Amino acid sequence: MKTKFALVALVLITFSCKKNDDPGNSPNPGASTAEELLMDSVYLYSKEVYFWNDLIPSYGLFNPRQYKASTEINSAKNVMQAIRKIQPRDRYSFVTTIEESNSIQTGNNKDYGFFVKAASVDVAAPLDSTYWFVSYVYDQSTAGIAGVKRGWIVNKINGTQIVYDQAGSNTLNNTFFGTVTSANFEFIKPDKTIVAATLNKSSFTANSVLYKGVINSGGKKVGYLVFNQFFGAPSRAELANAFTDFESTGIDELVVDLRYNPGGSTETQDALANRIAPLSANSKKMYTYQFNAQLQQGNFPLLKKKAGFQNVSFAENSNSVGYEKAGTLNLNRVFFIVTASSASASELLINNLQPYMEVKLIGDTTYGKPVGFFPIEIANYAIYPISFRTINSAGNADYFGGFAPDKLTTDEVSKNWGDVTEPSLAAALNYISTGAFRAAEDRSLKLRMEAQQMLKPLQHDLESKKFTGMYKEEK
Repeated sequence: MKTKFALVALVLITFSCKKNDDPGNSPNPGASTAEELLMDSVYLYSKEVYFWNDLIPSYGLFNPRQYKASTEINSAKNVMQAIRKIQPRDRYSFVTTIEESNSIQTGNNKDYGFFVKAASVDVAAPLDSTYWFVSYVYDQSTAGIAGVKRGWIVNKINGTQIVYDQAGSNTLNNTFFGTVTSANFEFIKPDKTIVAATLNKSSFTANSVLYKGVINSGGKKVGYLVFNQFFGAPSRAELANAFTDFESTGIDELVVDLRYNPGGSTETQDALANRIAPLSANSKKMYTYQFNAQLQQGNFPLLKKKAGFQNVSFAENSNSVGYEKAGTLNLNRVFFIVTASSASASELLINNLQPYMEVKLIGDTTYGKPVGFFPIEIANYAIYPISFRTINSAGNADYFGGFAPDKLTTDEVSKNWGDVTEPSLAAALNYISTGAFRAAEDRSLKLRMEAQQMLKPLQHDLESKKFTGMYKEEK
């Protein structure tokens, strides 16, 4: 795995917990435990690379060792949480294991291979008929191999009925993110038949492209791509294949579905942007990374001790990315389907394309993450303090509130990919056919949209356990 720096710039830095790695700010480092040095390291590296590092107080005032918990990783998490509280805009900095950090880059996961979303199907009283639906499935996962599909209802787990309440959310959290490695699921398919499956948390490589197809709408060929995460080289290969198909078919319009995409590799974002952007964008600025003043001035002694960082420049004029147009498509507009789960590299893509072409957003307001990390490995853990922001060619950088949609629609998770009656896809196709979004929605759709907003709290509780961010690969 080769990584250097970026939005999540996975700088895989090792820290050996030796006294000569400590700049002397910690009390009596020679008598410190590994856990205490870990806590010190979370503070010291953050003090150097954190985007808002001027807000972090001195070691003595901050006192990272006061946040000791029952386990090493929780102690490290507590220190990072304390740093986050210094900057209200920071909803993102976190600590994880090296294993989980590695899976962020490669797509090599070990889980059930699907996720869920709460939605209502009742047109009269939305919360009286709310279910947890399968929102997406990875092909090579245990769920994908078992034939599980988007739109199925998760009815029971280990014999327990799953409903939209705190108990149901707790069961889902324990099942997906807890220590259990196997569970018995009961699903209800759209035709009301019941399917039982015992699924295991198994190793697999996730596919980024969940669906691609061409839809005829208004006399035009519309390419529809569901892109679920910006992983590394395998994602770029998937994108190349998808766009080769779109080009050979001669599509006139493009709809990219990012509704659950939490981000990932900025190099993969670059590749997708270069496929979508018009020819007129070629050789022009795409975006720039901006780091804190200390890094820009070359004052990063801890990083300079690490291989590959002695001669790194964090100055803005050394950290700009330009368009290198790929493929033969020359579109003048693109449609993105987005939700509150569309984050980081997904938003970077939107922000980068807006200065060069018409960008239409359909769905819900995006997550709001214009900043990224330097993940740093310390012993068995990886810390992710926010380390920089990105600025597009028009100077837009601070979309912490997310991007609001041009057309607000519900995520009809009960419908499978490519279903032209799914509200978000239907809205894009209607615009392509008529030049306008539908003026008014029917009452049942409005009720489901209201329910979607009401259902966000427990959904957010689940989503918060997942990675949200982006990283830049070493070339």
